Amino acid sequence: MEEKKCPKCNNSQIEKGVIRAGNGAVVHMFPYNNLRSQSSPISSYYCSNCGYVLGLYVENPENLKK
Repeated sequence: MEEKKCPKCNNSQIEKGVIRAGNGAVVHMFPYNNLRSQSSPISSYYCSNCGYVLGLYVENPENLKK
């Protein structure tokens, strides 16, 4: 990740997180045109001070290729 500081509060403690659904399952990304193919968990980076989410990304983008 390129950003080393939070753009909202200037805190330098940026953490990695995992997005979970209400039932505790990790949220996954699927290719738009093939919802039955392989998926990848969605993760994020967030500021540990103010909670601002700096970005979302898929852990395994190779799983989303045709």
